Amino acid sequence: MNIGRRPLFFASLALVSLLLLEPTPPELRWVNLAAAALAMFWAVALFFEERSMLRWRPQTGDHETARPTTGETKDEGDDRSTRA
Repeated sequence: MNIGRRPLFFASLALVSLLLLEPTPPELRWVNLAAAALAMFWAVALFFEERSMLRWRPQTGDHETARPTTGETKDEGDDRSTRA
């Protein structure tokens, strides 16, 4: 199972926030906990977003077999996979 860069980034931010919990003064430790909770929220949310996007990506070669829509023609130099 591959995990993308964005969820790993936010998970590492949460880990750093928790590692900095000990040297933080007691009256400011809530900031570390809040930052860790927010970073873990985004890590989990982005992980599930990437997992859901992987199911809906077209298979390799599907763009070549699809018929052009009205008004489009197949151009030799036009790669349909690079279109937005």
